[in-house]
Amino acid sequence: MSAPTVLIADDEVNLCKVLAARLQQSRLQCVIAHDGVQALEIICSQPIDVAVLDVRLPRKNGVQVLREIRRDYPQLPCILMTAFDDVELHEEAVRLGANAVLQKPFDLEAFTELVWREISAPVSATVPHMLLQNGEKVMVDIRRGDRSYTYTPRVIAQDDRTLEIEPPLAIVDTEMLSQGVAIVQFTRGDGVYQFRSRIELATVPRPALYLRKPVSIRRLQRRKHQRVVEEGQVGLVFSLRGEREAAPLTLTGELYDLSYSGFSVLLPQAPPVGEEASFQMTLSKANLVLMGQARVVRAGVFADRVPAVYRVGLEFTRLAPATRRALMEWMERLMQRV
Repeated sequence: MSAPTVLIADDEVNLCKVLAARLQQSRLQCVIAHDGVQALEIICSQPIDVAVLDVRLPRKNGVQVLREIRRDYPQLPCILMTAFDDVELHEEAVRLGANAVLQKPFDLEAFTELVWREISAPVSATVPHMLLQNGEKVMVDIRRGDRSYTYTPRVIAQDDRTLEIEPPLAIVDTEMLSQGVAIVQFTRGDGVYQFRSRIELATVPRPALYLRKPVSIRRLQRRKHQRVVEEGQVGLVFSLRGEREAAPLTLTGELYDLSYSGFSVLLPQAPPVGEEASFQMTLSKANLVLMGQARVVRAGVFADRVPAVYRVGLEFTRLAPATRRALMEWMERLMQRV
């Protein structure tokens, strides 16, 4: 059985080579076009399993090519690429049945996974897939006008078009929930991703927020080490070496994410960047307690709410070998599960 074939259409020759090389490493065949007319000729002349189209192709742009594909090959999965954040373009792509719109630059690992998901999807599927799993923790920032509310729910359930997440525990204006926009952020592997979605509020059969699945997932940041988002409690004790007469500062917060090199925690107070702390981290689901020392590398307001909550990033400065080994084994199990 021959390998699936992916069409890559972009007038940037080097980008085509990079994408093709990455897909070929994952056992896929690739053909390349550098304009829209050539892309359509290839689709008409040979079997294609997924078409990856740049929006600004010469001769016929990506949206025009997508329109003709949907007319003649309605089941062919199509992924659009663009270097421009254009809301109208995204809406037009959704209307025409694009399976995803990727904002350049994007993560190659996530791109390869998306292509394979489209190849493995049922033939009748014409809606975008998500990289999220039920039970996964995400960060949701709900905005309406100059108001915002940020919290970290888990994904409850999902279907082809919607994503159901836990509702806020705090009292939030129902008008804000029903008419606001949700900005969803999640960690996948070594990257941080974000998408925007309209909100639907429901109380039956259970209280929940429903988000429309996006066609555009944007990579915000690439990290040196893979991170996981998991529940846990963190206690920190800062000696505040710059203030000799000050008593140790003790803070307790909720773990946000964790990597081999450090972690982020939500705290009621932002400690000074550069300060070191002794920490104790309790991961109840893993029945694991980690202890060591870490240094603050960044701190910022996590949500526009009272009292304020700060997301503080720390890097490990001292971990016992047994603690580091337990952390690595647990993270490996989590990443295999995802």
